Amino acid sequence: MCLLMMCSYAALAQEDSGFAVPKARPMYGTYHDIEQGMNHLTVIDTVLHQIQKFDPGYLQNLGAPGTPSFQLEWDPIKATGFDLGFHQWDNYRLTNENALFYNTQNPYADLFYIQGSKDMQALKAKYSQNIRPYWNFSIQFSALNTNISDYQPQQTQVNSTVFNTWYKSPNGRYLAIGSLVINTFSAQENGGIASDSNFYSSSPGNRTGLPTNLGSTIYSTAAKQTFNEEFISARQYYRFGPVHEVKVHDTDSVAIKVIHPEFFISHSFEYHYNRYVYTDQDTGAPFSRTVIPFYTNDASQVDEFTNKVAIGHAAFNNLVRIKKKIDSTEYRRKPVFYQAFAKYSYISTGEMSGPITLHNNYFNTSAGVEFAKKGILGLEGYGEYFFDGYNKNDYLVSAHLHFPTFIPFLTRLNIDAKSQQAAPSYTDQVFHGNHFIWTNSFSASRFNEATAWFSDSSGFKLGAAYKLANNLIYYDSTARPAQDPGTLIYAQLFVSKEFKFGHFHFLNNVTFQKTLSNSYDIRVPEWLIRTSWYYEHPLFKRAILFQAGFDFSYSTQYRGYGYMPEISRFYVQDKVILGNYQVWDAWVAGKVKRFMFFFKMEHLNEGLSGNWYFLVPHYPLYPTSYRIGIRWNFFN
Repeated sequence: MCLLMMCSYAALAQEDSGFAVPKARPMYGTYHDIEQGMNHLTVIDTVLHQIQKFDPGYLQNLGAPGTPSFQLEWDPIKATGFDLGFHQWDNYRLTNENALFYNTQNPYADLFYIQGSKDMQALKAKYSQNIRPYWNFSIQFSALNTNISDYQPQQTQVNSTVFNTWYKSPNGRYLAIGSLVINTFSAQENGGIASDSNFYSSSPGNRTGLPTNLGSTIYSTAAKQTFNEEFISARQYYRFGPVHEVKVHDTDSVAIKVIHPEFFISHSFEYHYNRYVYTDQDTGAPFSRTVIPFYTNDASQVDEFTNKVAIGHAAFNNLVRIKKKIDSTEYRRKPVFYQAFAKYSYISTGEMSGPITLHNNYFNTSAGVEFAKKGILGLEGYGEYFFDGYNKNDYLVSAHLHFPTFIPFLTRLNIDAKSQQAAPSYTDQVFHGNHFIWTNSFSASRFNEATAWFSDSSGFKLGAAYKLANNLIYYDSTARPAQDPGTLIYAQLFVSKEFKFGHFHFLNNVTFQKTLSNSYDIRVPEWLIRTSWYYEHPLFKRAILFQAGFDFSYSTQYRGYGYMPEISRFYVQDKVILGNYQVWDAWVAGKVKRFMFFFKMEHLNEGLSGNWYFLVPHYPLYPTSYRIGIRWNFFN
């Protein structure tokens, strides 16, 4: 029986615990997919595809796994609401919005372990089980730790843990969704190497162990930042509407009950805790001033409590026609979801630096609408406006449309449009630290962007984006926030395509981007190339699927961002030119049933293309390093 039918069966089983569910792979999605009916969850992917790319911050960080990272493609749109302002871990963060929920008939586990040079270790583990056909719980954990660094001290710990559950009453009327997300990130700060010129003139065997700006011989591990974050959310939905009883005669079930249409009322409670701490016993470079000369202990914190009420409609598993008996193949999935909501948030902030402590309380009041229609012709929309509070007069309006074009190789056209007004982040306005103090009164920033691209089922994308920003807040050459009152215009062209010639695969991702005005504020390379070329072939009577290939990365020259440790911000600088350097990785990978493995040599071309492989000024990419990984899926 086809996979689509299995997905429909699994969703229908939630309405009647006695309905037999055929064998099917586990499915996953966000809490939005659960509240919209679980009919467009994604089936887990067990194919061997790019398993070697396990680090989302690779080649856009401070040169070591798990360090703070920056953007290589500019996207100004922010999450709505209050923002403390620290985004150096966004590539690794899990939130209540992107944490995954599961629906699985049988227990499902996924283990992924990586070991590498300098005692680098990574672990990703998942476990999910439906206690009942209408009740699931999941546990997810990920960690990326570097215990020894090439440029001491630069040890990192990146950990995320998720506990979540959803429950749907057997009659389908009541739905509850709960989740706990914990992010714990820490990184020792070395301030970059003390002399770039010594690095440029060094030989491959002498490029590690160079003196750094922070972490003297007295305080070898003095500077450190930690970032702790928690999301707690509980959502309840009550659905009301007429009930239709439908016979399905090609299954073991006598009848199923379908609520059609489905209206609902809901209430959600969310708690968000966020704390950033920077400590340092060494007050030397790269800092220009010090309030307390002997130590630094700065902290910024926020506690936010949010209540949300909504009323809406969700229709799914619509019947092609109603009759006394129908076949399961006559079900089609036409999910339609819309809701109107109102939110209130109470916000408590704190700034602490030595003997100085500041506390402020704020609130936010907002309302909005959300719409989603899945299918061949898809339309999604979101709008939210803040009536009062810290983010007063902020808004976000976004829309996504996709439809078939019936053009060979360009089978689907996608269009995204977004418009936003966003208040400054809290620490852009107020910061009291040992090395930096400011109080600003910036006005709200405004962003508009439009993106259109063609795509097909094979992953091909060809498109363009046009973005504008007014009153953009950035960090200037002194690593302090500033606001540009003008208009910034940014354009982007992108294409991604996989070519196959027999057993040879060529994955190519090429981006061209350019700021058309006020290019000082935004620092991105004009050309960005990411490719993966590999050979794939089954071995030993198709018992093993084998791959071997190269990954290639390149960006053109540009004056990129500098990095300031105490505030963990990337700022504009004009002294160092970055880019124009190739990075080659070689790897082999294989799959035996549900067991996968890979061996990878990163930065294989160290020293062959020069010594200017800096991702950020004073922070070179690590030398040639190995990575070994294994992954195993378990489900029946």
